[in-house]
Amino acid sequence: MTEQRETGARSATVVTVAIVLSRLVGLIRQRVAAHYFGTSAVADVIAAAFRIGNLAQNLLGEGTLSATFIPVYARLRAAGDEAGARAFARRALGALMLAVLGLTLAGVLGAPWLARVIAGGFEGEKLAFTIEQVRILFPMTGLLVISAWALGVLNSHRSFFLPYAAPILWSVAQIAALFVGGMLRFGDRAMGQALAVGALIGAAAVAVVLFARARRYTGSVRPSFDFSSPSLREAVGRFPSVLLGRGVIQISGLVDMLLVSFLGDSAVSTFNYAQTIYLLPMSILGTGEAAAALPEMAGDTTGTREERNRRIRERLRGSLTRVMLLAIPAVIVMALSGRELVVVLFRTGRFDDDSTARVASALSVYALALVGNAAVRLFATAFFALGDTQTPARTATARVLTSTAISLALMKPLGIAGVVAGATVAAWVEACLLGIALRRELDGLGLDALPLLKFAVLTLACGAAAIGGRLVLGNGSSTPLFALLGLATTGLTFVVTAHALGLVQLRTLRRS
Repeated sequence: MTEQRETGARSATVVTVAIVLSRLVGLIRQRVAAHYFGTSAVADVIAAAFRIGNLAQNLLGEGTLSATFIPVYARLRAAGDEAGARAFARRALGALMLAVLGLTLAGVLGAPWLARVIAGGFEGEKLAFTIEQVRILFPMTGLLVISAWALGVLNSHRSFFLPYAAPILWSVAQIAALFVGGMLRFGDRAMGQALAVGALIGAAAVAVVLFARARRYTGSVRPSFDFSSPSLREAVGRFPSVLLGRGVIQISGLVDMLLVSFLGDSAVSTFNYAQTIYLLPMSILGTGEAAAALPEMAGDTTGTREERNRRIRERLRGSLTRVMLLAIPAVIVMALSGRELVVVLFRTGRFDDDSTARVASALSVYALALVGNAAVRLFATAFFALGDTQTPARTATARVLTSTAISLALMKPLGIAGVVAGATVAAWVEACLLGIALRRELDGLGLDALPLLKFAVLTLACGAAAIGGRLVLGNGSSTPLFALLGLATTGLTFVVTAHALGLVQLRTLRRS
C-alpha cells in the first residue's frame, strides 16, 4: 500500500510540475495579450472566439478520451496483450480523426451561427470579427483534439511530463506572434489575426511533438479505419455518456459566456482573465491529480469488490489530501488578495486600474469553487475507472441546470460576479452528488483520514496573513512590487505553518 501511495504521489508531482510550467507560460501569454488589448472590445472578441474554437477540444479532447480510451488501453496492456493494445490505439486514432474532421468543417462553416449563439450580445464589426477569428481557430482545436490521443497513450505508459508541458509550444507561438505584431505596429484587428494564426501554428507544433513521442510506444501513428474491434466498440460505447457529461458542462460554460456578453464592453474579457487565473490552481489540483490517478485506478479494478474498493479509496485519500493542502493558499490568495494577484499578473499597458478591479471582483467569487471543482474531477475519474460514465453525466446535467438558474437570477444585480456565483454553487452541487454516489459504490471515500483540524488551522493562518498584508500595505498593494510582497507574505506563512503542523515535509509529500 505504501508503494501504491508513492506511485500516485510521484505521478501527481510530475503532472503538477508540467502543468505549472505550462500554465506559467500561459500566464505570460495572457499578460502579453493584456498589454496589447487590455479589456477592450477586441479583447472581448478574442476571448469569445477562443472559447468557441475550443468547443471541439473540450468535447472530444483530453477528458473525453481519457475516460473512454485509457481504461481499455490500460487493461489490454495489463493483460499482456501489447499487440492488441497497439492495434486498438491505431483504430481509436482513425475514429477520432474522422470525428475531428467532421466537427472542424462544421465549425468553420457554422461560424456565423456559433458566434451569434455564444456571443449574442455582440453586434456589427465586433460580431463580424468574432466570426473571422472562429474560422481560424477551429482547425487549431482540431489539431489539439488529435494531440489528445497521443496524450492518452503517453499517460497510459506513465509518461506524464511531456503531454502536460507540450502546450508551452502553443503559448510561445502566440507570444511570438504578438511580439511580431507589436514590432510591426499592427492595429488591434491585425494583432487579433496574428494571435489566431500563432495559435494555429502552436497547435501544429504540439501535435508533432506528442505524436513523435507516442510512436515509441505504439510502433506507428498511422491511423487504422478498421472499426470491427470489440475493444474499440467498448470504448465507443462509453463515448455517448462521457460526451453527454462533457457536453452539458460545455453548454454551461457557453451559457455563462452568452450571459456575460450582454453585460457590455469589457465584460467578456474580464470574465476570461478571471478564468485564466482560476484555471492555474484548478489545473494543478483537479486536472493534474485526475490525470495521474486514472491509469492507476483503472489498474485497481481487478480482484474482489472489497479489494477494489479498498485500493481506490486509498488513492482517493492520497489525492484529496494533496488537493486540500494546495487548495488552501490558492483559495485564500484568490479570495482575499485577488487584487494583488491581478496586479502582479496583468497590470501593464492597457490593462489599467479599472480592469484590475473588475477581474479581482470576479476572481474572489471563483475562489469558492476551487475545492468543489477539484473534488468533481477526482470523483468523476473514479467512476470512469470503474467503467461508469453515466453517473458523472447525470450529475453534470444537474450542475448545468443549477448554474444557469442562479446565474440568470444574479447577473442583473451582481453583473459578472453573479454569473460566477452560479457556476460556483453548481460546482459544489455536483461535488456533493458525485461524492454521495461514489461513497455508496466504494463503501466510503476515506475522508475520515484527512487531517481536517490541521487544514483549518492552516486556513486561518493564511487568511490572517493575507488580511494583515493588505492592511499594512494599503494603497501600495496596487503597485506590482508591493503586491508581490503581500502575496509572498501569505505564501511564506503557508509554508511555515504547514511545516509546523507536519503537513509539508519531503517525506510526507512523497508518501501522502
